[in-house]
Amino acid sequence: MQQVLKKLWWLLRKTASMLADFAVLFFATGFILSSFPLNRSFAQATESDSIEIFVTSNGVHTDIIVPVVTPYIDWRTKIPLSDFERVDSSYAYLGFGWGDRRFYMETPEWSDLKPGVVLSSALWPTRTAMHVEYIRNKLKPNKHQRPILVSPEQYQSLINYIDESFQKQNGSYRHISDSGYSHNDTFYEANGKFYLFKNCNNWVNQGLRKMGVKTAIWAPFPYAIMRHLR
Repeated sequence: MQQVLKKLWWLLRKTASMLADFAVLFFATGFILSSFPLNRSFAQATESDSIEIFVTSNGVHTDIIVPVVTPYIDWRTKIPLSDFERVDSSYAYLGFGWGDRRFYMETPEWSDLKPGVVLSSALWPTRTAMHVEYIRNKLKPNKHQRPILVSPEQYQSLINYIDESFQKQNGSYRHISDSGYSHNDTFYEANGKFYLFKNCNNWVNQGLRKMGVKTAIWAPFPYAIMRHLR
């Protein structure tokens, strides 16, 4: 019995050591790859018809914020106000975030975070959801809210990217009823699988890359994106 316990203890220590080594490697790789930007020659649009979007960060998760209505799309035709508890036409901006469905559904506050949810989203591919939030007023630029001026062509690329991230049924986004954290946000079923190497920040990073905006080669963490938007 003592030999079994010793072996079990050795296996636990070995596993813990391997996980620690993997975590160090993951963070180091993320830092290194985020230091080398794509689209180095990107310059913010200056034309009178440019569109201002934002990338926001809460330190863990990033979102893309866009105007509700432009000459290129009225997002209310795809994200109807009726899907929200209390939103009206005065809301001028819309936030999009892609991520692990279970994490979104079960973690309205960081105090609700469960180890099982973290492990499942990190260790194997999981279902995804789009978090959509109507925002009444224009955001104020700061280190957590970075504005980007893009051309109509770049914005159309972003529209297509966001649209393709939603699951559709009969042409409409698949709304998850009775979801959301407050009166102005809700969730929709999303395409793609979430896992450690393809998380919410990678989704934002990919959208920026497709537009030609300067961003990281790989961005598992918010700073990997925000550092290039200064």
